[in-house]
Order: sequence, then structure tokens, then C-alpha cells
Amino acid sequence: MAIQSMDQMISAMSAGQRWRADWNKNALPTTAQAAGQWYDLFGGAGNPGAATIYGTGTNLVMQSMFDYSPTTGAGILHGGDVSPSVKQILNASVYSAAVTTAPAVLMLVDVLAYVPITTTTTTTLQTIISSNTFTASSSTGLLLTYTNDFGGAGGPIWACQFTTTTTLPTGLSLNTTYYAVRQSATTAKVSTTYANAKAGTFIAFTDAGTGTHTMTLRPPRYTNGAGVQAFLVPSTVMGAATPNLTLTYTNATTSGNAGTASRATPSAPALPIGNTAAPVGSIAYAGTGSGKFGPFMPLQAGDQGVQTPTGVTISTSYISGVLNLVLVKPLLTIPITTVGVAGERDLLNQLPSAPVVQDGACLSWLIYAGAATPVNSAFFGSLEFVWG
Repeated sequence: MAIQSMDQMISAMSAGQRWRADWNKNALPTTAQAAGQWYDLFGGAGNPGAATIYGTGTNLVMQSMFDYSPTTGAGILHGGDVSPSVKQILNASVYSAAVTTAPAVLMLVDVLAYVPITTTTTTTLQTIISSNTFTASSSTGLLLTYTNDFGGAGGPIWACQFTTTTTLPTGLSLNTTYYAVRQSATTAKVSTTYANAKAGTFIAFTDAGTGTHTMTLRPPRYTNGAGVQAFLVPSTVMGAATPNLTLTYTNATTSGNAGTASRATPSAPALPIGNTAAPVGSIAYAGTGSGKFGPFMPLQAGDQGVQTPTGVTISTSYISGVLNLVLVKPLLTIPITTVGVAGERDLLNQLPSAPVVQDGACLSWLIYAGAATPVNSAFFGSLEFVWG
């Protein structure tokens, strides 16, 4: 249960249920940040270190992200798992002493998943692989066998739901979130909760079910997709082109809506237009003018988030480069108005939102450069968490 009173918060802090994270991240290491554009600091050097995970894994195969994901090095520590308690952010700050960094806006996000797109010269709809059919057997628990490696890059656990043409294996239910745990590139066991998945507590095998079964990935921690947003970021410099960019997806499950497939980036007022020679870490279509958005890909009218990405279209060959479709949950924003002066958020009194940080959250920053920002400019700050 979330903290509901000042007395409860004081009690939790007195019991040591508190974590302070001091962090610093650098801007792009090779290209200055241009005024009026958004950037992803996930790959910036600092503490925690630079992420190297984008672009890894199989082309177009969705990979889930957690605070322990291998080779990331960039998730801000937040005190580990606390379930059944609820962790919340009480205070946040950020500042920079680098010349011409201000004004700027930083946005804290939980990085949920990414999809590497190496086929950036393809100009037709490319299907994102976020589901596979599977068969069920026994190997000291229910064992699923399928085609694609969903846990080879981001981490060995992912959230998923199951459907079938006839009857699911005993122990699995429709419209229910489970956590798959990678056993090999094409096999996984299944747990009922994230905590059980980490503990190695799996669903027992009873039968294989009947018919054709399908496993579909969901964003971890926000499995209904509510509030989940998407952006495209290069992990290598893109070629010289300005393609229209379109995302297709299943929208969030909300009251009265079980999730509608075949939703797409709206073409009005304009599709996002990729920036020519977009540098590593830049939001590929950010900027000012027609076709420039930031930081997130526009969703179809009325949609409240992305439940599952299903495809991407790059209208004109990017010639070269690797893009990554990244799913995130925005948590808070902090403006920097003046160089050397901290931007601060009191999320208990000043802006009483106290955002929840889920177990396994992979925290990082996006930044809007209100002014030209020199290469490797450093940003510093702190986050304070409490749970009870």
C-alpha cells in the first residue's frame, strides 16, 4: 500500500525504508545537443555508467528491461525490490554548471522495453516480433518452447499473457499477466508474479493443453499499457535521409477497452519526420516545425498508452544506421532555468504526486535542450525514495 499520511512516512523513514540516489549523466559524447530537440541520456557517461544495450539482440524482437538488465549500466539505483510495500519518489533535483545548458527540461522515465531496428533501409511495414506460438511440456515445471529469444539482451524475465485457439495448459489463464523466465534461446518457464520469477518459483506442468497457444509480451511493470509511451532513438549515427516514421501498436487496456490492435501514428497534422544524420542518443524526429515532435511518438486520438508495439514503417531508406523503438513510463519532469542553479521537485508538498517506482524499474533521463548544449556536458542531481 502506498504511504497515505505524514505519520506513516516518518515511521517508514525511521525504519530505514528510504533510499537516496545521487546521480550524474553526461550529454552526447560526440555531438552537441541542438536547441529545441530532445535527447536520451541513457547512453551518456557518468554514474551510473553509459548504457550499451540499445542495438543489441535480434532485429525487431522486443526485449524487456529491468534494473538488473545486462550491459545496461545506466539504470539509476532505487533501493531494490520492496513488494508488497510500495516505493515512491519524495524529492528530485537536477543541475548543471556547463555553459549554455539552460534552459532545459529533464524527464525521469522507467525504461520498460526496446526493439532494435537494424533494417533501416527497408521502406515497407516491418513487423515487430512481440509474440510467438508455443508448445508446452515438462522440465521440472511447465516449459514453453517457441521461436524467438525474448530474453537474450534485456534480461531473462519478461511479462506476458497467453491466448489459445482451444484450451491453455492447466495453470495458465486467459487475460492474466505472467512472468516468463528464460531457460534457453527458445524455452522459458513461467511464474505467477515477478517476485516468484526472481525466486525461481515456477508453475508446475500438468498438461500441454489443446489447440494453438500464443505468448504475447507486455511492457513490464505496466502490463496494461496505460501511460506507456514510445520513442525512436539511434544507437549508431543515421544516414542522410528524412523519412516519415510510423508506429503501429495495440493500445492500452482501459475501462471498457480490452486493447485495440492496428492502431497507428496519426498522419494529421503530420507524421513524424526523421532527422537526417540523426546522432546517437537523439530522439530521431525531435525539433521544431512540421513533422517534429518530442519526445514521444504521437498516438491515435483517445489512446492512453501502448500495450504492445506491432510494427514500424520508415518511408524512405535511412541509408545506414540502427534505430531503437523504446517503451517508457514517464514519472516526473524538472526544469533547469539557470546554469548552476538546481531545479528541484518536492513531490510530497510542492507537487503532491509522489510517483510510484515499481520493483525492477530501470530509471533514466530524457532531456529537452532549450539551448545548445556542449559535448559531454554533465548533469547532476539526486532522487529520494521511501516505501512503507
